[in-house]
Amino acid sequence: MRGKTARDLTEAEVKEIAVRYLTRREYGIEELRRKLIQRGAAPGIAEAVVSDLADENLVSDQRFTEMYVRTRMRRLFGPLKIRGELRSLGISDNVVADAMPPGQEAWFDAASQWAERKCRGELDYAGRAKLYRSLVNRGFTHEQANVALDYVAARHPATD
Repeated sequence: MRGKTARDLTEAEVKEIAVRYLTRREYGIEELRRKLIQRGAAPGIAEAVVSDLADENLVSDQRFTEMYVRTRMRRLFGPLKIRGELRSLGISDNVVADAMPPGQEAWFDAASQWAERKCRGELDYAGRAKLYRSLVNRGFTHEQANVALDYVAARHPATD
């Protein structure tokens, strides 16, 4: 199938490519459609194939989002970053909200774990500022970052 142009790829070939992608990992509907078009499928054919796969429940935004949130949480990313990444992949805010953990406790724990990993010895003013920026860049809210900093400061007090 290499070397074929968009007008050469049939719907069956595009479906075969899509199923091959789906055997490797989960995809969101929009992400798979974009990937097929990038691969050389005509937009109409890509849309039809993805629609058929969604009807067969082989591609699902809900399933993809749940997997994505679990994976990113395991790697200690915050809710703001995860939400932004999913938006860029074409996932609606309603689907994202359903997949996110209901309480704040999981996010406070994740932020504290990340801060604990990154903390090296005493936590002075400059170290606290650097750790705060790191937490915010990972997608944690101001409140979550401050709770994590308080947790780490209690475990690694600065000496005067």
